[in-house]
Amino acid sequence: MANSTKDKTPKNARVFTPKMSNFEMSSRYEGLSMKKENAGKSIDDLKLKYAR
Repeated sequence: MANSTKDKTPKNARVFTPKMSNFEMSSRYEGLSMKKENAGKSIDDLKLKYAR
């Protein structure tokens, strides 16, 4: 039988969520910029909007 890694992860594991200001700065280093309509939104809101 194959063991999946999902079975071995603890249920109380924290999920990394960067601060929006850090995310914007790292995006600028990569040559990307935020749209003005998305300026005040959180990363979770943007994930929901652009989810595919």
